Amino acid sequence: MRRHLSALVCLAASAASAAPAYAADYSRAPAVVVTNALVPTCENPRVMAQVEDQFEYGAPRTIPAALQVVEFSDLYEKAYQPRDEYRQIERRYCQGTALISSGERRTLYYVIEYPMGYAGVGWRAEGCVLGLDPWKVYGANCESLRRF
Repeated sequence: MRRHLSALVCLAASAASAAPAYAADYSRAPAVVVTNALVPTCENPRVMAQVEDQFEYGAPRTIPAALQVVEFSDLYEKAYQPRDEYRQIERRYCQGTALISSGERRTLYYVIEYPMGYAGVGWRAEGCVLGLDPWKVYGANCESLRRF
């Protein structure tokens, strides 16, 4: 009996230690997944392709340099706004880091919106790389895409 009790305690202790531990960094806490959302997640490859295409189209036209995005990292959701009786557009606000072809790592803010696709069909993603918006299209320091 004692041997079974000891084995049970060891088993419970090892199971508890196998559970994931999250730090007290609340800004990086795991995002709540909304299963009925019409906008894709922040890490969706199609979303990141739209953000990259937008940057690579706009950068040479606003900045006197042909910059490109080499990679994205540390992508996470900052806020989610579902459609309701007061808001007709569903939005997911995201943040991450973009490695630019100049070798710099810069903060990236982007929003995914539905229904804001071509002719109001589907979703659209727009992004702003901090420090590379000289015309302040998204406000000072990309503030219109930051959301909190």
